[in-house]
Amino acid sequence: MAKTSAYNVGIGMIVALGSFNYGFGFATFATSIGQPGFYEYFALDPKSSYTNSILGAVNALFFLGACIGALTSGPLSDHIGRKWTIFSAAAIALVGGALTAGSVHIAMLIVVRILQGCGLGGLATLTPVYLAESSTKEKRGMLTGLHGFFLVFGYNTSAWVGYGCYFSKNLTFGWRGPIAFTCIPALALLIGCIWVPESPRYLLMKDRSDEAWQNVQRLHRDPSDPDDTAAHEEFAAMRAQIAFERTQPSGYWAILTTKSYRKRAFLSCFVQLASNNTGGLVINYYSVIIYGDLGLTGSLPLLMYCIYTLIGALGNLCGLLTVDKTGRRLALLTGFTGCLLALVIEIAMLGKYVAVPVPNIAGEKVAIFAIMFFVFFYGFFIDAASFIYSSEIYPTNIRARGMAMATFTYFAACITYVTPGATAVANIGWRYFIVFACLTVITIVVIYFFYPETNQKSLEELAAHFGETVVDGDFEKSSGLEKSAIERREIL
Repeated sequence: MAKTSAYNVGIGMIVALGSFNYGFGFATFATSIGQPGFYEYFALDPKSSYTNSILGAVNALFFLGACIGALTSGPLSDHIGRKWTIFSAAAIALVGGALTAGSVHIAMLIVVRILQGCGLGGLATLTPVYLAESSTKEKRGMLTGLHGFFLVFGYNTSAWVGYGCYFSKNLTFGWRGPIAFTCIPALALLIGCIWVPESPRYLLMKDRSDEAWQNVQRLHRDPSDPDDTAAHEEFAAMRAQIAFERTQPSGYWAILTTKSYRKRAFLSCFVQLASNNTGGLVINYYSVIIYGDLGLTGSLPLLMYCIYTLIGALGNLCGLLTVDKTGRRLALLTGFTGCLLALVIEIAMLGKYVAVPVPNIAGEKVAIFAIMFFVFFYGFFIDAASFIYSSEIYPTNIRARGMAMATFTYFAACITYVTPGATAVANIGWRYFIVFACLTVITIVVIYFFYPETNQKSLEELAAHFGETVVDGDFEKSSGLEKSAIERREIL
């Protein structure tokens, strides 16, 4: 069994800054629209339909940028590598965040938010790809789960920053400050990339076997195994399977026209669509508005958003620590069932006790509890497992582009649900969430009947689930090659 070393975890946490960057950058605007200074600076009426349309446009075009970033990062990472694509996306996110914070009118805010979305979309796509490709099969859920945890931790950090900025006497800083802080994790990731080794599976795809072995040896070194026997076995199987995969078709067209690839794409993309079908992003993005509708005033909506995202982050932490034991399938089924129950309670409370001429205080409290109940199940069972599943089921030759399609689906769903969200929450309220409850029922049925378990199998072994060839690695032959490569480096 290959060892998941402390070095492997450390590198994973550096790369997961890309997820933190996305979560922080995405959620920051949700806190900015809770600041009085935002509406005052842009001369917007918080209660007008025009303002709802503006907020919808800003959100939609941010996700448009994220879609572009996702689709371009896949091919780019196959060309220049996972590491340098992450570096490039972080640089774009840094520039986009700085310009967004400096926006002087709505038109500029919309345009530069697209740029920031491009960078963050690339990071959301490549981070789980790198984490999956650099991990062992025994701890792949934990390492890839760092994506979901850091993403929601970014939400939570952004929420607390926004809450603190609410009390600033400078109303302009109240909304600019949180956006400006998005530049910090982008800069940290740029610096951290200096120490990140390239994905060994990417190097094997490029026939750079010596470098790939060196990185596997560093990532999975086990002090109790001085001969690196387990790492040799892992690498032999990895190299044999990827040598076969290099002969197979690749690219977006190949994914759409190859039967086994299409099945993978359906499973990967559907679970990303399904996570949005719960209404999670709508609740997250417009929660400040929702809490206001539930009778909370002043800074309380922002404080409740802080608590909401903290519960989500803690749920993700629990998820990444348990998903290698429970498996992906059980986690997803549990998560979607819990979210469905929370949605039913939320709809009942909003319809019966809140959306009435004289709201019921007890009903409002239960509605807030249902929102917290929802994010716990979403964070614990869906966030980590959905991204793990989406990134691990593809073979190496199409993994980056396949994950790009999955995150594109995720962002397209965000556009579909979040863009009309402000208007829908304002005009039809609880009825909007009936749509999400119905879609979640469909999701549970699809996952139950069509999703195979992927836990505790190497990325190469998963080909068997899709009727493809799994090539046996010749450990003795591979071991000799790696040893000779090491000897050559020592001589040089």
